[in-house]
Amino acid sequence: MEKWKKVGSYAVMLLLGMIAAFNYAVFVFPNDFAPSGVDGVCTMIQYLLGTNIGYLALIVNVPLLVAGACLLSVEFTVKSILYIGSFSLTSILIEIVDISAFVYHTDAGSVVLAPVAGGVLRGLLYVFTIKNGGSSGGIDVIAEIVHKFKPHFNLMNVIFAINCGVAAMAYFVYGFTLEPVLCSVLYSFVTSTVSNRVQAGKKESVRFEMITSQGGELCAEIARVLRQTATVVQARGAYSGSDKQMVICVTEKKNVPVLEKILQSYPDSVTFESVIQNSIFAYRA
Repeated sequence: MEKWKKVGSYAVMLLLGMIAAFNYAVFVFPNDFAPSGVDGVCTMIQYLLGTNIGYLALIVNVPLLVAGACLLSVEFTVKSILYIGSFSLTSILIEIVDISAFVYHTDAGSVVLAPVAGGVLRGLLYVFTIKNGGSSGGIDVIAEIVHKFKPHFNLMNVIFAINCGVAAMAYFVYGFTLEPVLCSVLYSFVTSTVSNRVQAGKKESVRFEMITSQGGELCAEIARVLRQTATVVQARGAYSGSDKQMVICVTEKKNVPVLEKILQSYPDSVTFESVIQNSIFAYRA
């Protein structure tokens, strides 16, 4: 079973590389702007020299992946190689196959749609790539290498600087106009926003703090309905001096409507809600 699961994860990397190549061919290249990172530099070289990005991706990433093989895990390196290989081969084959029916060209009224659509798809691909234990090469490999030796180093400043440099270069490459620059910035913004929101959305939970005089009954109902536990802290009202319990429950976002409905049965309760991240649910009642 474990063997087939690993084979499946390798197949997913091949599929993600293919989709990434089609994303560029459909939304990026026909509309003359550069995506973020190393791919953006390769895109501009392709635009200027006519060299297929598939070859350029191999030239740029082979040294990085060799370094990754020496410094990073074997599985991460293999999956990254599969992604880059699939992306490069698909990009080369696309020149042979006619995909004009799928290519999206912007016009004066829809110039932002290409970077938005391409950025959304790229952001989703990034999430699945990271979740699958690999990378799309380029900056991702550099980030993994740096993180290995400097785990507390802030890479976001470096990545931001590279993306700004790519956007600035686009002004000179694409005919000294601002439109390609703005499209590059928009593409990068959408990509990072989508990937961050998707990743954060899965980690976010909601913390309920409920002050009540029926802590035992409330905890019992939470355990029965949601199949999870809660914590009771003894409390005392500062004004009335009466004894209360504060019930603390951290639950997944999908359970919020259910818990709110439970609380309607306890009208004497005062409830505070707050969104938290990176919670780990290690226990279920």
